[in-house]
Amino acid sequence: MDVTKAGVDSGNIWRMPNKDMDDLYADMQKKDLLEDEEFPGMFISCTTLKDPSSYDGKHHTIEAITYIDYDAFESFKGENIERSKAYLQFKEQIIAKFFVTLEKVIPGISNHVTQKELGTPLTNKYYINSTRGSVYGTEKSLKHIGPFAYKSKSEIENLYMCGASIVSHGVAGASYSGVQTAATILGCRQDDLIKPSDEQHLKVFEAEDDTNYPDWMTKKIDMKHSKLKAKKV
Repeated sequence: MDVTKAGVDSGNIWRMPNKDMDDLYADMQKKDLLEDEEFPGMFISCTTLKDPSSYDGKHHTIEAITYIDYDAFESFKGENIERSKAYLQFKEQIIAKFFVTLEKVIPGISNHVTQKELGTPLTNKYYINSTRGSVYGTEKSLKHIGPFAYKSKSEIENLYMCGASIVSHGVAGASYSGVQTAATILGCRQDDLIKPSDEQHLKVFEAEDDTNYPDWMTKKIDMKHSKLKAKKV
């Protein structure tokens, strides 16, 4: 599907009603996830438009995220690796609810899906042991930050940690934790690692404008497209 014809580009979409944010937060914390037809708020992004070199010429990848209460999965917490049929059916109902909103943003998308996957708070809890299935790692209350936070250097010799659970949540927190951990390993100040250097150059390319793509990127794109054509043959 050509999602660009539906108005989607490389940017992010935050879709939410124009209402009091406290009321919106309360709506998103409902324990019954199937009570309403669609989620009151959703983040939508097309990763293959953000990075054209990841696009094979046919299949786009859409990322859709919403905010829910961990307790909505209370009845499934005791399950181990083998999930129950009830849990799997519940996930399919949630996916269907996602597509109610996705259809309003990208009309017709439901008829062009080749694969769909849903991660729940229980997914996060199982794979990364985050607090109550949070996507941002461990809890960040007052007793989990500053001198009480997880340290870059672990109790195990030569094992260091970084990520959203160390310094702070989000992209910025996870990114800077890498600087902090690197400084700990190298035995230097964090500021020493983020000084400008003439030897380092950052190039940013417009996702929608391929006229300035370097040769290595165009070759990578051509290679991915040629693989798809070869499969068709």
